[in-house]
Amino acid sequence: MAPKLEQIVETILYTDDAPRLARWYKDVMGLEPFMETKRVAMFALPNSTLLLLFDRNEVTEDKECPGEGVIPKHGCPTGLGQHIAFGCGGLDEIAEWEAHFKAKQVPIIATMDWKQGGRSLYVKDSEGHVIEVITRGVWKAY
Repeated sequence: MAPKLEQIVETILYTDDAPRLARWYKDVMGLEPFMETKRVAMFALPNSTLLLLFDRNEVTEDKECPGEGVIPKHGCPTGLGQHIAFGCGGLDEIAEWEAHFKAKQVPIIATMDWKQGGRSLYVKDSEGHVIEVITRGVWKAY
């Protein structure tokens, strides 16, 4: 039997322009990075989770960290679309997100009212990654 897991700690989206994609997450999603360089932007989220934006062209080699170890190369060689879902507090908050996306002129590409009672909104970020905002009740685990 495998050891117990907890929540996902990091989600990484790969990009050709980390600062440009970071601007979208700052402007539309209201996130503030705790680290931002030409090659990476890092955002802390509730529940000890992280959203990391990596320039795919800058993470193609292992990174030696003297006295600490090695961070292996990351990423994928192509612009495969990636997905992340952000949780929100309930139907009132998801309605606020819907109004927010409309005010920011971010098209809602789909919605779902799940059989278990949850609701999802889907948008695309400035690079076409599918971003979901969900309430509880989408999954048995959430």
